Amino acid sequence: MKFGVFLYQPEPVEGVDYNFYRQKSESGIVGKANPKMYTNIAVFGDNNMAAKRPDWVSVSSYGPALRTNKRFNLRWDVVCMTNPEAREYNLKIIAESAKLTPGISISSQHFADQGFCTCPRCIEQQRKSGLKWVDWRAKVVTDFLAEVKEIVQGKPLFVNCLPDPLLAKERFGYDFEAMAQYADYFVIPMFSKAYPTPWYWETIARGFKSQLKKPVFVNFYVRGPNETWDTVATTKQIMTVATRVARQGVDGIIFLAEKAEYIQKFQKEAAADKETREFLKDHGGDEVLELFARWEKLYK
Repeated sequence: MKFGVFLYQPEPVEGVDYNFYRQKSESGIVGKANPKMYTNIAVFGDNNMAAKRPDWVSVSSYGPALRTNKRFNLRWDVVCMTNPEAREYNLKIIAESAKLTPGISISSQHFADQGFCTCPRCIEQQRKSGLKWVDWRAKVVTDFLAEVKEIVQGKPLFVNCLPDPLLAKERFGYDFEAMAQYADYFVIPMFSKAYPTPWYWETIARGFKSQLKKPVFVNFYVRGPNETWDTVATTKQIMTVATRVARQGVDGIIFLAEKAEYIQKFQKEAAADKETREFLKDHGGDEVLELFARWEKLYK
């Protein structure tokens, strides 16, 4: 099992196999790639672009793909993924980053949700394709992924998928079998400000592991932007959910934080909490417990 971190700042941490820098998060702000870190790029989830070009925003019969649309659980604004200018803009960022960094991770490379997008361009493209609506959307998502794979120049490609293993094709356009032709790894965000019930996350992980034909990583939330330590899960909860999910056979775990110092605080606390580590023995997630034990050596 491999371990990594997703960071919003280009400062890597020790004690993990992968350091990912969120060079372009869904805020739409683009940073400068760090050659020592893998790069994560959010594609069509882009608050900045949606604000500058509202005519690019994905639409549905229930309104636009904006955070203000209460009909959907949208955590960011989403532009239409058939928009040629939006595609070209993001592919250029990916290509430039791939030249500098050891690998690429992409997220928000999908339709906003079920019912999107019904702009005239999408309707016409679907009509010309001769495909049913769901199948056409899946082809759009897969074809974009194929373009990304071609430009990353043989480097590892991590593809993030929203955590719905059952209706992912109908909602987002994910055709897992087709996407596996291009993804080297799948990453499933399991972000929450609390993890009191690991059983639910185990169920989702089990579902994805049973379907995906490439290695599966899961991603847990330590402390993202605009949070305090009082508004996020305790270290004990994260240690527990990581250990429990690991026993479902996932191939890796990634921890997300805004800054390296937040990950380092989590590492120190996990290493120091020997009581929780002892309790988690025999749960079937020994590789996670071994990780926590290795972190002890970082902070002696």
